Amino acid sequence: MESTFHLPKSERLSVITAGILVCYASLPLVQVTGREVSFLLFGIQVAFRLNYYNLISIITAVMAASGMEWLLIDHPSRCGQNTLPHLILPALTAAAIGYPLGLIGSSPAWWVILALGSILLVLVVISEYISLEPRDIRYPLAMMVLSGTSYSLLLILTIALRSADLRLYQMLLLLPVIYTFFSLRMLNFRLGGRWRFEWAALIGIIVTQVLISLYYWPLSPVRFGLLLLGPSYALTGIAASLEEKPDLKKIFLEPLIMLGILWLLAILIS
Repeated sequence: MESTFHLPKSERLSVITAGILVCYASLPLVQVTGREVSFLLFGIQVAFRLNYYNLISIITAVMAASGMEWLLIDHPSRCGQNTLPHLILPALTAAAIGYPLGLIGSSPAWWVILALGSILLVLVVISEYISLEPRDIRYPLAMMVLSGTSYSLLLILTIALRSADLRLYQMLLLLPVIYTFFSLRMLNFRLGGRWRFEWAALIGIIVTQVLISLYYWPLSPVRFGLLLLGPSYALTGIAASLEEKPDLKKIFLEPLIMLGILWLLAILIS
């Protein structure tokens, strides 16, 4: 099968990156008092605090998603493919970068986060562009970047939701959906573009059971995130290996090793 080699248009990528960086740059300059926002969702009162850096995270997420669509609109291999799955990770990455930038003031650490976050965002956008075509010779490298970023964001989101001290029903409304989507996307990466909804649903159900069992334990947000991420990573790896049909003796080795490492970190972390 003939390999391909495509990259996004540099001028479009520059416009998207510059627009998002301008939003980040405004964070140390604008000081706005936060406001409590509440609404009913399925008869449940949901409340959260809206402040300027939350707003910037939302704006940059929308910019990243729309910018990703702009890049993909004339991809030579698009051919009517649904691009929605390719928009979510860049959006979440842009939002996740904006959150810590809003928490800390102007300092050397702020500039380091901005620089590293910008590089990560560009890598994610380019990798998502490449991943639209599994025959691309850089597809394995793009998969590594997207997989590493996805699991990092999954851990960050879990820690953030645990830190927000949400009720169990609120966690159940959010985390199972997030884990199911990320599992589906990771399987899609591993299997060269194939979708396995049944595996993602099964992983989401098991993660939900683990979430319920861990929720009332006196765990720090980081420990909670690591303990929940471990089963998700292991189950996704096992599912992908079963689909790929490798040596049965090797199916469980790498996923269980990573599960052990993540759980050991959760035990040892202070």
